[in-house]
Amino acid sequence: MELHSGNNRSIPAMPVFSRYGTTGMENLAPFSRVGIMGASETGMGMAGSLLEANIPVTVFELAREPLDLATASMRSAYQDAVNDGELTAAQRDRRVALLAATINLHHLKDCDVIVDALCADAAVKDGMLRRLNELAKPGAVLIACVTGADAAAEVSRIASLMRFPGNVVGMRRPDGAGQWELVPAKGTSERALETATRVVQSLGMSPVAA
Repeated sequence: MELHSGNNRSIPAMPVFSRYGTTGMENLAPFSRVGIMGASETGMGMAGSLLEANIPVTVFELAREPLDLATASMRSAYQDAVNDGELTAAQRDRRVALLAATINLHHLKDCDVIVDALCADAAVKDGMLRRLNELAKPGAVLIACVTGADAAAEVSRIASLMRFPGNVVGMRRPDGAGQWELVPAKGTSERALETATRVVQSLGMSPVAA
């Protein structure tokens, strides 16, 4: 899988990358690869933080154009950081090399963790999650980004769609909060919660329990 350069259209603004660094994360269990469904601002912000922590990332999007724009924007931001002296050229190249971008859901099959940050209606998202049942690793943890007051019910609904519901955990970011809040489903396993906690820590944040 390779990155695509996009076209001459304007590139959307990207969120600021994490500046927390990786101090204190040396003992985190490594992920061979994290998949992110959705090249949205949220999804690409997560990708940037994971790449900063030297974690390989595969970003999936439904259509080529938004995927191309998002990855082109990320590369542009990295080059700006090099120009400003915030990154070395080697650091830029390393992060770009760790990033794969695809419109083929099958390319998430090797991911240990899959984060659902897809911007799509419920029917489309549910269809994508059902397809994940056919291709994801049996032990892969699904972290679903959820919103709303009844987040726990939504996470439980998503878990009911999955072949291994114990591998599903929700994650939401309360308005104005600098933390991700983990929202387990009724049957979420301790392993899935621990994995989600480590993912959030890799994002440079401290997870809190819902």
